[in-house]
Amino acid sequence: MILAIDCGNTNTVFALYNTNKQIKQLTSWRINNDSKRTADLYYPWLLKMFEVSKFDIKSVTGVSVASVVPETLLNIKSLINKYLNVKTLIVNENILKLGIKVNIENPNEAGADRLVNSYAAEKLNISPAIIIDFGTATTFDIVGKNGSYNGGIIAPGVNLSLEALYLATANLPKVSLRPLVDKNSSIIGKNTISAMESGIFWGYVSMIEGLIEKIKSVNKFSDYKVVATGGLSNLFKNSVKSIDVIVDDLTLIGLVKLYLNNKN
Repeated sequence: MILAIDCGNTNTVFALYNTNKQIKQLTSWRINNDSKRTADLYYPWLLKMFEVSKFDIKSVTGVSVASVVPETLLNIKSLINKYLNVKTLIVNENILKLGIKVNIENPNEAGADRLVNSYAAEKLNISPAIIIDFGTATTFDIVGKNGSYNGGIIAPGVNLSLEALYLATANLPKVSLRPLVDKNSSIIGKNTISAMESGIFWGYVSMIEGLIEKIKSVNKFSDYKVVATGGLSNLFKNSVKSIDVIVDDLTLIGLVKLYLNNKN
């Protein structure tokens, strides 16, 4: 079994995959990022997650990691070296050696997760594509037919906007994000909370649709498939009509495929 680890800005996801006949996710666990969480703190938590899910941590034969947080990556590497001691692929340290074409001014600036998404899109035969990753930031990435990463757009994530709205105003409450299905009944708020929910949700829907339209107005991108991924992707699936397919674990699948392709 392969353990894929995706270290994002807010959370780190650990996912266990069976790769015998096809790549299949067995289970996944999510933990918030904390730069002070050492390997000795990660391991008891991870061991407990394996036990609760009825898997043996000793069955892990390889680990594949991508991180956008250097401090978290340092602790994860320590966890692997000290407690797992299996073959490991660290995408951050091998970006230019993994066969991923990076067509931007400085390839080292590209986030590891965005490159892994590009690789996964090509391997899943859904490229060329515009990949929208709903995470701490909302990113739009342009992936060529051959899986090349060709740049993209970075916008604030929806939860960042919610937090900013709450922190920067004196009288607005903290609200939770929820999908709004009926635009006719929800676009105009009748109280403070519903007005905030409408502004955040429909504002993001408009931003997403507007940016997709802008990207596709460039002729060479006009027929690109729109792929959504990330923790909040399903929140918008019924409201953003231009999304063609949702692959929740695109980054994790990419990590597993990269490991299998480079395990030697």
